[in-house]
Amino acid sequence: MRLSLLTFLFLLFCKSVLIAQISVPSPLKSDFEGTFSLLASDSLQGRKANDRGGSLAASFVSSKMQSYKLKPYNQLEDYFQVFEIREHSVKKTALEIKKRNHRTISLSSEKDFEVIPTRHSLQKKQAEAVFVSYGLDVSKENYNDYKTLDVNNKIVIVLSGFPSDQDSTSIVYKKFKSLFPEENDLEETKIKTAINKGASALIIIENKENFKPKKNSENEVFHSLENTTSTSIPVFRIGKTTAENLFPEIRLKDNLTSLPLKKVKINFSTEVQSENFYVANVLGYISGKDTTKTIIVGAHYDHLGIKNDSIYNGADDNASGTSGLLALAKKWSESSIKPDYNILFAAWTAEEMGLLGSEYFVSTLNPEKQKILLAINMDMISRSAPEDKTHRILSVGTQKTDSDLRKIISDANSQLSKPFTLDLWETDGHSGSDYASFTAKGIPILTFFSGYHEDYHTPGDTFSKVDLDKTQDILFLVNNALLQFIKNQNAAKP
Repeated sequence: MRLSLLTFLFLLFCKSVLIAQISVPSPLKSDFEGTFSLLASDSLQGRKANDRGGSLAASFVSSKMQSYKLKPYNQLEDYFQVFEIREHSVKKTALEIKKRNHRTISLSSEKDFEVIPTRHSLQKKQAEAVFVSYGLDVSKENYNDYKTLDVNNKIVIVLSGFPSDQDSTSIVYKKFKSLFPEENDLEETKIKTAINKGASALIIIENKENFKPKKNSENEVFHSLENTTSTSIPVFRIGKTTAENLFPEIRLKDNLTSLPLKKVKINFSTEVQSENFYVANVLGYISGKDTTKTIIVGAHYDHLGIKNDSIYNGADDNASGTSGLLALAKKWSESSIKPDYNILFAAWTAEEMGLLGSEYFVSTLNPEKQKILLAINMDMISRSAPEDKTHRILSVGTQKTDSDLRKIISDANSQLSKPFTLDLWETDGHSGSDYASFTAKGIPILTFFSGYHEDYHTPGDTFSKVDLDKTQDILFLVNNALLQFIKNQNAAKP
């Protein structure tokens, strides 16, 4: 049956009206300030995933979801997605350097090096060594320290940092700083690159003059999912002075060219002790008209807990994002609007342990039953970097191909009375927050971040220092993006 032109235009008009009518007000400070303050308080003890504070935070987030009448995500009719994590710590380790003249230098784990373990103990192993400058392979910038080098089954030695990282005024510094704004992300990239190239271990030369290995009792632990299939290698850290004594051929002072260390072989071993514990993502959703498709609004609620009797409150990181997602859940619930698609409000755990909460969630998805249209991530949305004197710089990450999402954010930003200076960046190849679990599966993402500051991962990250006005405006952008994305999806329907 053919539609008349008048009928067609009438239906098109109705569809446009329906799309335009979908409106949910953005959160105000009163919608998140109290939640934010409580999550960042001493009473939650830093919200470490496997400590009492993490359990208290999970229960609080769950109670808020229940009060907003969100539907529990799992079949047990509660909001917890419980899963198991393994924590690995080094019980005993050894690192020996063998020179061609048969001289063997045994390093001390007390004063010469520290180690991040793998999931399993490794027996003493001898391998050739290769110096790979900064250990980076960045095709986007046509930069590759591994060029012409074969590092398969060899020990890779790299410098910390990136080219020209001591000269913040140089073009090279600015280029690499934009690619790797966070030191943790940079190191994770180096580790993954070494693994992908087939290295058996990684030695990082800390380029700081005052580097001192941590004592054994303070050594970092390594976390993994119980049934993970990902590969890991041991990572050793040594100081610059130690490296210059061990590997004079590298010539750290004036020549950073990658090269095989033909006169050097290295023995290493790690004896690892592991234990399991349970943690939980907290998940609640609003059911959509099309229940086979879902949009995720997510943020991690865990932080670092208590260290040396100091509470790491993690106000910006990431009580800010968690209170933001709960405020959005409140507004969408109060609107009584049935969205076109499911909206899942997800508080991830164990982000600080390697994005494990979001990774576990993604591993349980069945794409045949549930399609994720978009994953929104909020991680640190309440402070500004020291160089941001106006407190109006906002970093928003998307995948390279998602120009439509960048347009949505730019349009929403223009509606603010005082728009942000947007730093729109591409997340491809990065893994600094939970967005990476979704990009690994090809799921579109929008990730929001307001800037690094001097209190990052210190006890100084407290609620007294947050910028509630900036957080409110960021939530305006998130909410606007959510609404506009749904409208765009509807408009694209045949």
